[in-house]
This record gives sequence, structure tokens and C-alpha cells, in this order.
Amino acid sequence: MALDTIERLLKQADLLSFNEQLLLATRLIERVRQVNKPMTGRDLLKSGVVGMWAGRKDIGDNVEFARKLRAQAQTRGRVS
Repeated sequence: MALDTIERLLKQADLLSFNEQLLLATRLIERVRQVNKPMTGRDLLKSGVVGMWAGRKDIGDNVEFARKLRAQAQTRGRVS
């Protein structure tokens, strides 16, 4: 959505009553939650992510490899 379109929508929202703004905000939050639903275990199994590295020879100890990945992910973006 273009920035100018968002600005026009916000100006129109300013014209709504408090209750109408509250209803609009509630509906927008619900829409965002629907779009950004977390994956269920079933979704994860269907996604192909589980087992995608099975049979790889370059990983070695998969537990240690997973630990390293988690450590990298947790420190990514931090300034030392």
C-alpha cells in the first residue's frame, strides 16, 4: 500500500468518533493477527522444514550444530 494512501486513510480515521476509531483499531488488530498466525506443530510438519537437513554429511553432530545456530541467531544484530 502506498504511503499516500495510508496517509489519506489516517486522515479519514481522524474524522470518526472515538467508538468508531476503537472499532476500526480492533478490526485492524484482528486482521494483523490472522495474517501473522504462528505455525502449529501440524503446519510445521507439513512445511518441509522438519527433516530438511537429514542425510547431510557436512553438519556432523546435529545437536551441536543446532546450538551454534541458536547462539548465532541470539547474538545477531547486537553491538559489542
